[in-house]
Amino acid sequence: MRYLPYPDYLPVNGPDKVSIPSTWENRRLKFVASCNDEALPETTDPDYEIAYVDISSVDLISGITAIEFQNFEAAPSRARRIVRDGDTIVSTVRTYLKAISSIVSPPENMIVSTGFAVIRPFSFIDSRFIGYALQNSAFVEEVVARSTGVSYPAINPSTLIGLPVAYPKKKSEQRHIAAFLDWKTAQIDALIAKKQALIEKLKEKRLAVITQAVTKGLDSAALLTGR
Repeated sequence: MRYLPYPDYLPVNGPDKVSIPSTWENRRLKFVASCNDEALPETTDPDYEIAYVDISSVDLISGITAIEFQNFEAAPSRARRIVRDGDTIVSTVRTYLKAISSIVSPPENMIVSTGFAVIRPFSFIDSRFIGYALQNSAFVEEVVARSTGVSYPAINPSTLIGLPVAYPKKKSEQRHIAAFLDWKTAQIDALIAKKQALIEKLKEKRLAVITQAVTKGLDSAALLTGR
């Protein structure tokens, strides 16, 4: 599918020599969203149950893949960041895992690891749009490139929110783009699910063929023809 370009583009300062539509802004993330606004205090009731999300439970494509339910007392010390609907979580440790996900209608007790930066957009930014913006390959690769450390690469949250993001000045345009991406990614996800179902059926068929051959044998004609 081809997408029609905007009428005019403007260059953006920086070594990459990129350009953005003339009706857009390009600003550091800290000017369009806050970071790590809320955390569970140490005085939290030990019996308070949390829905905990660790970095290993987040995937750039699938989002949050697993939630652990446990009491605050038994939870790891890194289980502290509070998230709300409309937030986006971005891993700041082991950044090569690209653990980034939008938060949509979470349970009230959802808590994520302190290994995430919780990005909360300001009122003039559509939460779904910024979620997609933080998942785009250019931003993700910049996060990885700015990380330090060999075996456990990490990026400081202050460095993360200093990275630039481009966005339409009009919130209605942000919403329009987000709605299109909701629709398009849903189509792609459905196609992936169908392909995955086919793969699973082929795996079952492969196992069945092996089982048939090694337990019941093959007649001579099948051996000669390979069928």
